[in-house]
Amino acid sequence: MSCTPSHSSDGGSSAGSVSGFPEEDLREGGRGNPGYFPARLGQSLLQGRYCIVRKLGWGQYSSVWLAKDRTYNFFCLRQTSLSGSEQKSDEVKLLEKIANAQPLHRGFRYNLFFHESFEFMGPHGGHRCLVTEVLGFSLDYVRKIRDDGDYRLSVSTAKRVIKQILCGLEYLHDVCGIIHAGNSSLPQSHSFVIQMVLKTDLKHDNILFRPLDVSSVVAHELVANPSVSYDCGTEVSPSIVPIVSQGLPLSAVPSIREELLEAVIADVGHSHWQTHHFQELIQPRALRAPEVILGYPWNASADIWNLGCLATELLIGFWLFEANSEKGWEIDEDHLARVTEALETTFDPSFLSKCKHKDMFFKADGSFAHFTSHEEPTWPLRKLLEQFSHLGEGSEDLHAAERFLRRCLRLVPEERATAKDLVDDPWLADVDLSKA
Repeated sequence: MSCTPSHSSDGGSSAGSVSGFPEEDLREGGRGNPGYFPARLGQSLLQGRYCIVRKLGWGQYSSVWLAKDRTYNFFCLRQTSLSGSEQKSDEVKLLEKIANAQPLHRGFRYNLFFHESFEFMGPHGGHRCLVTEVLGFSLDYVRKIRDDGDYRLSVSTAKRVIKQILCGLEYLHDVCGIIHAGNSSLPQSHSFVIQMVLKTDLKHDNILFRPLDVSSVVAHELVANPSVSYDCGTEVSPSIVPIVSQGLPLSAVPSIREELLEAVIADVGHSHWQTHHFQELIQPRALRAPEVILGYPWNASADIWNLGCLATELLIGFWLFEANSEKGWEIDEDHLARVTEALETTFDPSFLSKCKHKDMFFKADGSFAHFTSHEEPTWPLRKLLEQFSHLGEGSEDLHAAERFLRRCLRLVPEERATAKDLVDDPWLADVDLSKA
């Protein structure tokens, strides 16, 4: 089956598939199918309670749909197989905890609103459907919305988003007992990541924005950019018709004022309880905290390391740490070396003595076991901010930003600031979230 969009759409995936399907592999028994449900536009679920009106996206284990209920309220439905996925997760209980723990907390609004879950049978077996609020474009999409290749945010927008994320993390850590950092595996390639639980590291395509008025946005988009399926050739009645992924903007008008942006930590599919980890290797490599690599006990402070990496990326427009496998040493040792270069520090031997994997990367005196030097070292953090951010070289705002980032990027987890502390950091003092 070779499929192309039946109408022009800006939201479809550009990723090809060996299965012949343009997005997820919907073949029954297909090697790339962990149990995707081949939904149809207009299909009803849960005895007619929900009607599917649009496909929002898909991920490694799930597909995501926009649905309306009988009262014409709109919800996001994310479907996963009950048997095909090998994910280790306690997702429903995590979402329930977030939804019910303390709704009046200042960080509650910066986490995903969960409504319910239900199960149903499909052609590949049982499926679980999570019903959540509808969200719009991701932070990654907003960063890349311009076509000039500049992925930096303005300083004021970056600070607003960072403060909102910190409020959300404070709620997860202090109220819910949840660590957001999750699966280290890479998601299936996809050009349009919207509202999907792919993995739960804190990164820009897992931060979504809440539309100003969901009903207005949906009504406008369904008229201006109708939901479409792929054209599967001349077959009269194909058994499965793949649907084009089409995300939702934040407003029915072309622009949105910065003070109305509301960031949401959108997925907990591979998150962990502070009292129980589902696995120990977490986070994608570029954002991976040193303690995870070194085999030191990790906790909520791993999210703060993630946040520091993310905040730097929003300011300079590229990854802070981009490790490579070099002749003489492996990629994890290279990552640790680049961390020391950027932060202009070294690992304390007393800390390393408590790390299970220290001998893989370090000698007894704390020097690297294999790493010698880089032809192109990672620049120190301050130099990166001076050369690539909009903070202004030598400005007090730059110095304040550097102090903030260094509170996040301490090598020893216990020395990092908490989310609650960082919300009130002087660098973020001019961000007023009450204007949302």
